[in-house]
Amino acid sequence: MKATTFTVLESLEAQAFSCTNAGSALYGSLLAGLIDDYRSGGVTAELLEGVSTTPVHDAVPLRYLATAHRLALAGAAPNLARWYGSCDGTWNGEDISTDFLHLAQTHRSEFLAGLQRNVQTNEVGRSAVLASAFALVARRHQRALDLLEIGCSAGLLSRWDEYFYDTGSSALGSPASEVRFDHSWFRTPAPDLSGDVRVARRRGSDISPIDATNAEGQLTMLSFVWPDQAERVDRLRRALAIAARTPLPITRADAGAWLAQELANGPTTAVATVVFHSIVWQYLPQSTRAMVRDALETAGELATADSPLLWLRMEPHTPQRADVRLTTWPGGHEEVLAEVGYHGTDIEWLQHY
Repeated sequence: MKATTFTVLESLEAQAFSCTNAGSALYGSLLAGLIDDYRSGGVTAELLEGVSTTPVHDAVPLRYLATAHRLALAGAAPNLARWYGSCDGTWNGEDISTDFLHLAQTHRSEFLAGLQRNVQTNEVGRSAVLASAFALVARRHQRALDLLEIGCSAGLLSRWDEYFYDTGSSALGSPASEVRFDHSWFRTPAPDLSGDVRVARRRGSDISPIDATNAEGQLTMLSFVWPDQAERVDRLRRALAIAARTPLPITRADAGAWLAQELANGPTTAVATVVFHSIVWQYLPQSTRAMVRDALETAGELATADSPLLWLRMEPHTPQRADVRLTTWPGGHEEVLAEVGYHGTDIEWLQHY
C-alpha cells in the first residue's frame, strides 16, 4: 500500500488541532493566522515549502514555531515576546500572527536554519508515568535497571530518578528534588511506586542530541515548549538545572544502528535491561523502526529470567492520549500499562500487580 503524502497546509492544520486540544490556545490561534498566510502565498509558504517531503512526520510547523520562540527567549523578538508567558509576556486572545510574520520576514536566515533543526520532544512531565513503569519492572524482576533510551534529546527523561514522585500512598525518587510530581498527576487507583528501584547504568542516543549543560542547549530545549504553558516551562527549567549538575553522555546515532550495537551480545547479565522512548516512534524513519524491532527481537532470544529484556514506550493512541506499553522477554509478552495525556498528565494506571 502506498504511504499517504501530506501537504504543508495539512501539517499546519493538524498542528493547530493538536495544540488546541493539548492546551495551547495561543498556538492554536497563532497557527490559524499562519494558515491564512500560507494560503495567500505569504512568508509562511515561502519558508515552509520544500523543507521536507513529509512535513507531518518531520513536524515542520513545530520547527517554525520553535524558531520564533527561540528568538523571543533570546531577547531578539520583543514584539512577539510580549505575548509569550515564557518571556514574561501576557496574551488574552489577541491575533499575534502579524508580529510572528514580521519576525519571519526580517529574520529569514534564522528561520531557514531553525527549520532544519529536529524537533525535541523531551517533555519532563512524561517522567511520572515512566517512573511508574520502572518501579513495576524493578519489583517484578527484582533487578537493578540497565536503561537505554532512544530519541533521548537532552537526556532529561533518562534522569527520571533525579525527580520526586508521590502518589499519596507511595513515593519514589529524590525527596529534595526541584522537579516534583504529586498525587494530582494520577487517577485513582494510583500505581505502586514502592520497592528497591535502582539504576545500574543509563545510556542514550539521538540523531541530534542536545547538551543540556550549556546555555545554547537549554535555549533549544525551551524553544520547543509551548510558551503559554507556564507549568511546563517552569518544570523544564528546573529539570535543566538538574541536568547541568549531572552530565549524561548521549551518542549521536541512528536509533536502530545504535540499539543493534548496544544489544549485540544480548541483555546485560543480572539486571533488567530496559529500552525505552516516549513520543519518538512517529519521528523515526521506517527503516530505523525496522532496525529497532529487529535488534529487540534478536536480543530477546538471548534473554533469560536472570537477564530479562524489556521494551517500554509511551506513544500516541488517540488525538488526546498516549498509551504506555511494555514488552518483556523471554517470551515477548506485550501489555498496556497505562493511558496518559501527551505531556504526562492524567495518568490512568492499568496494571496493579
